This record gives sequence, structure tokens and C-alpha cells, in this order.
Amino acid sequence: MKIVVFSDMHTISPREPLVEVRNSRLFFADAWPTFVKLSGLIRQEAPDLVICLGDMVDWYSDENRDFAIGLLNELPCPWLSVPGNHDYQRFVRTEHAILKFSAAEGREAAREGWLARGIELHNRYIEAGDTGLILLDSALSGVPEGTQKWLASVTGRHRRQLVFTHVPLDQPQVREQILSVDARRDLAKYVQSRSPWLFPEALRGHVSDVFTGHLHIPGELTAEGTRMHMLGTAITTPRKPDLHASALVVTLGQHVDVRRIYI
Repeated sequence: MKIVVFSDMHTISPREPLVEVRNSRLFFADAWPTFVKLSGLIRQEAPDLVICLGDMVDWYSDENRDFAIGLLNELPCPWLSVPGNHDYQRFVRTEHAILKFSAAEGREAAREGWLARGIELHNRYIEAGDTGLILLDSALSGVPEGTQKWLASVTGRHRRQLVFTHVPLDQPQVREQILSVDARRDLAKYVQSRSPWLFPEALRGHVSDVFTGHLHIPGELTAEGTRMHMLGTAITTPRKPDLHASALVVTLGQHVDVRRIYI
């Protein structure tokens, strides 16, 4: 089985009605054509499944949602996504101002909007032959209540398990790598600081690979036998033109083979 994984599309629709917000985010708003180019490379790989690691949109609105889904539906196979913080963040125009709602504040309304288009963003377990795919909601820099009990019921179900989530796990090696690249990163936000138990108590010894986004910087490390794959963006932006739109191709054979493609 072949799976393509990417993260952080940050799609903004040309029809987004909050023009003021769109104009302040042109480095993302004008970047979607590079995702189309990446989609062409993905098509050449002929994957069986595509998984997005969140931030399909730069903020939730019906227009941004529908534009992102349209791009994703052009992929050559079924696709799934976990939620990113931007998928829940919202802006609302009032009579006097445009109000910003954080991911925590906008989560319920945004989840209803995604579900209205058939996009599920909750924790899920997907069977892929002899491999189990664990999709985790970490959009709020931690996993939802009840996740630990749920993980206990699914870990060990298959001989090999992989985790796909938006925010990197809160592990010392992950923290060190993030700070070595950017010492200014707020680790309360850029690792799962609300769920420090996740790896040592629930995943260690059960999963071979963990795939995360959120950082916008690609990287890889090994923590206690588990490979941590940190993805860059699925778009190329003027803000970081040296970081090209990229994805990981994951081939499930006797071993888990991972390679990067980019435009």
C-alpha cells in the first residue's frame, strides 16, 4: 500500500468575503497554485490513500472550506485529514469590526461546517492491511478528552501502527530539534504541551512512525525507536521561498519506506 502525506495547505478562497483578512494573508492566499503542482506529482505516484495533517485552510469559512475541498477532490485517490488549529480558527464581521476567534473558541462551529461537507475530523482508526493508521485530533496542542482510553483500546490491534496528527508530540528530542531551527518558537503551541503523556504512556512501543505538520519546517528524528517525521508545507510561499511545497510518500511493505517529493 502507498500513502502520500502532506500538511499545511493554508488555502484561502479567491471568493473569501473577508477581503481585509485575505489581503493581510496574501503570502498564503496566492500560494494555492503551488499545491496544484504538488498534486501533479502526487498523481504520478498513484497512491492508494492521501492523508492531510491539517491546516487545510488558513481560517475556517464556508468559502475557504469549499475551495480546499475542491483542490483535495482533484487528488487521484481517497483522502482523509486530521484537523489543524487553522481549520478551527474563525473570523466574524460585526457592525464595527472583524472579530477573531481562536481554534478553541471556533472549534464547534467549524467542526459542524466541515461535517456538513462530509469531512470528519475526530480521532479515527483506519485498517490498512496489516497496518493500523491512527489519526489524532491535536488542533488545540493536545488531544481531546477520552483519547487515552480510546488509544488503549486500539494500540496493538495490528502488528504495525502509524500515527498521523497535526501538532508534534511533546518529547525532549522534538523540543530540542524545534529550538535548534528556531529558538523563538513557543513550545506551548508548537508541541502537544496539553498532552505530555501521549507518547510515554500511550504510544511508546506501539507505533513505528509518527507524522506531524504545524511547524512548516521538514525534519526527522528517532525517539526511543519511533521515527518522527515533521513535514513542511504543501505550498510554496513568498515568505519562505526556499521551502518548496512537499509531501512524503509512505510505502507499506515489509518495512515502512518514507521518501520526500517536492516541486
